[in-house]
Amino acid sequence: MESIACFISGGLAPGAALQALLEKEAVSLSSIELCCGEEQPATQTLTPSKKYTLVLAASSSPHNKDALVCIARAMAPGGRLYVYEGSRSVSATPGTMDTARVEALKHDLLLSGFTGAQALDATGLSASVSAVPTAWVFAQLPSWGLGASAKLSLKRPTPVTAAVPGPPAAASAASAGAGAWKLTAGGLDGEEDDELMDEDELLTAEDRKAAAGPAPDDCEVGQSGRKACKNCSCGRAEAEAKEAAGGGGGVKLSAEMLENPQSACGNCYLGDAFRCASCPYRGLPAFQAGEKITLGSSLLQADI
Repeated sequence: MESIACFISGGLAPGAALQALLEKEAVSLSSIELCCGEEQPATQTLTPSKKYTLVLAASSSPHNKDALVCIARAMAPGGRLYVYEGSRSVSATPGTMDTARVEALKHDLLLSGFTGAQALDATGLSASVSAVPTAWVFAQLPSWGLGASAKLSLKRPTPVTAAVPGPPAAASAASAGAGAWKLTAGGLDGEEDDELMDEDELLTAEDRKAAAGPAPDDCEVGQSGRKACKNCSCGRAEAEAKEAAGGGGGVKLSAEMLENPQSACGNCYLGDAFRCASCPYRGLPAFQAGEKITLGSSLLQADI
């Protein structure tokens, strides 16, 4: 059986508010617990021995948020609330509810813990046009109460072993791989498994081609190391030719190469960090094309 309460404040006559409630809910007047007072419930000591499942809050003045919070604490989870306000603003159109007040009331109900606040049709509540309420709104509390908790299950689900062709080792590996892509979220009603998408499946053919990168040209480092340029003048091409012929060795640095240094690849000018392993200019400072290579005084002194 429902526990019903009607809070009347501000000296409002409860007749119109109760009539509006009876048109929405099939209840009897004898089952309604009537609480009348000049002040709204927020300023009263409202400690009911039971939680109300249906409440009518009627007042001649707008309900403040403290009153709505106090009413919410006196209601059971999932309880239904009807708010009836009989005062009218000067700017309100006769025969209609105050739209601005209704929207403000819906906002306050949301902040007080109620959900699904909606304005009700006030047409036909009274034969007098001036007696139409300022606001006639319905709202409801969530089905869970204050301090509600739910148990989370962290148990790993047992993987379902499917028939996998091949040796037993391959079948066990396949079942282990299938379970590795599961995310378990336990709840009160059981466990649910959410499969995660393999990120490799999101790559297109163009993405895979771009990740591979362009093939190195003659001036770049390949899988077998640095290659000689097509117009190599540093001796790398000759060294590779000798190695192919079985002679080995590289080009020796000559006086002409010091007087008039040249490099077709352009790496020899930049220093040892950009020169190949067999470059004859390795160990020498960077230089400009056609400019004689000179060594500083510090380079001509022994380290020890």
